[in-house]
Amino acid sequence: MIICHCNQITSGDLEHAVCCLMRQCNSPDLCPSAVYGELGACPKCCQCFPLAEKVIKQGYLQFICQAEIEARAGEEPGLAKR
Repeated sequence: MIICHCNQITSGDLEHAVCCLMRQCNSPDLCPSAVYGELGACPKCCQCFPLAEKVIKQGYLQFICQAEIEARAGEEPGLAKR
């Protein structure tokens, strides 16, 4: 689903960027501007931010859940095949 029409950013793009940021740092800045920056984009009209924030939160929670599952299985977080 397209979240940002200005930059053609999808929900999948945002979730992937969150995962990348989480692998780089334990407590990254997950505001829309930072996540867009990870994708090489800059916010333009910012009308997408409310929806982007929801998708970013969902991506964060998915990463945390997956990391917990992998930790219990003895794998390195963020490297499981999907």
